[in-house]
Amino acid sequence: MNKRVRLVLFFTILLGYSINIIAQNTHEITLSITDSVVVRKKVKKSYKHAIKVNAEISVNGLHDSIVLYFFNKYVSSDFSGSSDFKRFTTGLLYIIENINGNIMSANFQFFSYKNSKIEEKIINSRIFVSPKLRIEGKLLNEKEQLDYDIAKYVIDAKKQRLELFPVLGKYHSYNLPKGEYHIYFVYSCYPDRLKSYGLPNEESTFTGYFVSNKVKLIIE
Repeated sequence: MNKRVRLVLFFTILLGYSINIIAQNTHEITLSITDSVVVRKKVKKSYKHAIKVNAEISVNGLHDSIVLYFFNKYVSSDFSGSSDFKRFTTGLLYIIENINGNIMSANFQFFSYKNSKIEEKIINSRIFVSPKLRIEGKLLNEKEQLDYDIAKYVIDAKKQRLELFPVLGKYHSYNLPKGEYHIYFVYSCYPDRLKSYGLPNEESTFTGYFVSNKVKLIIE
C-alpha cells in the first residue's frame, strides 16, 4: 500500500469517526432553572428534607425524541467537591457554591451495619421525596432498582417544564450554615457509562455534558 493510498484510508476512517461523534451530539440541550431564587425554610430535622426547584429543558431544532439516562428528578450531589464534572461524574447532579464561588462539598458517610437484614434493606432502597419535601427511602425490587438507577428521561418537545428535587438533607445537612449560596445542575453521560449498564448508545441517546444557570439559594 503506497503512501497516498494510506493517507486516503486514514482520512476516510477519521471522517467516519467524526460523523459518528457528531451524530450522537447533534442537539444542544439547555437546562434552565426558572426560579429567581430558591429558599430552604427552617425546618426541624433538616437532614430529612429536600427542596424543590422549577426548571425548563429545551432543545433547538428538535425533530425526534432524545433520551437522557441517569436523569433522576430526585437529585443527588457531588461528593468530591471537584469541578471536573466531565471526568468524575455521571448523570444529573446538583452543585452548591458559596458567595466566593467555592463548591460546598457534600457529606460522605460510611455506615457499619451489625444487622445484615438492615444492611440489605438499605442497599435495596432508593431515595424519594414526598409532597411535603420529606426525604423517604423506599424498598424496591431488582427491576425497580434498575429503572431508578438508569433514570430514563425522554425529551419529546422543544421545551419541557419539570420539577427537580435536590435532596439537600442527605448531602448538605451538616455543612451548610444559614446564608446565601448559589445552586445549579450539571449533567454528564458518556458511552462507557452506558455500556456498563448495558444501555443502547443510539442516535436518540444523548451523550455529552451540559450545565444549567445558577440561581441564589437562601438557607434560613
